[in-house]
Amino acid sequence: MLCLLFTDVQGQRKRKSNRRARLEAAKRENLHKIQEINKIIKKTEQKKEVSVGKLNAIGERINKQTKQIDIISENQQLLENEAQELTRVTTELSGNLEKLKKEYAKMIYSSAKTSNKFNKLSFLFSSTNFNQLVRRYKYLQQYSQAREKQAVLIQKVRSELLTEQVNVLRKKQEQATVLIEKITETQNLQNLKGKQSSVVSQLNRKEKELKNQLASNKQAVEKLENMIARIVEREIKRSQERENNNESKSNKSVVSTSKAITMTAEESKIATSFSALRGRMPWPVGFGFVSDHFGVHNHPVLKGIKVKNDGVDIQTSAGNDVKVVYDGIVQSVVSIPGANMIVAVQHGDYFTVYSKLANVNVSTGQKISSGQKIGIVATDNDGTSEINFQVWRNFDKINPEGWLKDR
Repeated sequence: MLCLLFTDVQGQRKRKSNRRARLEAAKRENLHKIQEINKIIKKTEQKKEVSVGKLNAIGERINKQTKQIDIISENQQLLENEAQELTRVTTELSGNLEKLKKEYAKMIYSSAKTSNKFNKLSFLFSSTNFNQLVRRYKYLQQYSQAREKQAVLIQKVRSELLTEQVNVLRKKQEQATVLIEKITETQNLQNLKGKQSSVVSQLNRKEKELKNQLASNKQAVEKLENMIARIVEREIKRSQERENNNESKSNKSVVSTSKAITMTAEESKIATSFSALRGRMPWPVGFGFVSDHFGVHNHPVLKGIKVKNDGVDIQTSAGNDVKVVYDGIVQSVVSIPGANMIVAVQHGDYFTVYSKLANVNVSTGQKISSGQKIGIVATDNDGTSEINFQVWRNFDKINPEGWLKDR
């Protein structure tokens, strides 16, 4: 019974220990992200004027702070469960110890009746035959051994009980430490929300400036969209011409009106491999967070104003390298006011587009490999460093967030 209790407790503790290790790893990883975001916020704070970039960074910091509190809360609940389990085990051990003591007392009392040699000899030689004599002799041996085992077991249980009592105290101390940590992090969260409200209030007073900036961004978005569409159209036309030439050599006359690229075997292989990246695509920057999402959504400050994004904006640290997410061919390197330098890369019938680069170190027609540096992220006058990242398949715009791997 006692062995089963210890085995069950040890199994539960191992599982909870593994869970706690995962929580600690998640907390360390999230803390690292918080530190990186703090660097971004610090960079934006070097400018006296508030900006949407700063607001986005604070918003992401709040998200990570909330996650940190959730992890601490989960750890707190785990410690509470462990403390309850330790208390239960301690109670059971205490009960078992009392039971063993009573049983041992009975054995001592019974042993006292036959403790002298005369009683033992009398018990043995009063046997009616030799077989009964042997059985009585074995009984006296077993009884003595049982009494010794009982004494050892009592000592073992007493030792286990003391250990568990120490564990209960230690677990309570851990709970107190975690509680203090949670209170501190919650206070940090409230401070961040206060800072966020302050930035929003200041930005609301810059409505005219924000609207002018929005109009400028809209023009850049439209020019970028038209540029990508022209690249896709050009590549579709090239593929059709190539296909028609092949058909002519086969004495066939086919006019293609497809709105998709007709791929070679090699291009098709690249496109298939690229498609397999869904959900595990590397980020184009070493660190960052999505500061503006795909599609049409509300402006973060201006009420009633909608903004459109054909990809995602990824805010990062100043000077970070921008890398291509997969093997491909550079189809365009241009500059558009409001979007800085832009690189468009073809991957079969897929295209990835990287804009808001400070400089570029690849050229049109160049074959590049996954992870290869194509430029450096630009930093605007507000101190915000971010890139716009888009994924197209022919003329279809794809939400990159569904493709990028979790961070």
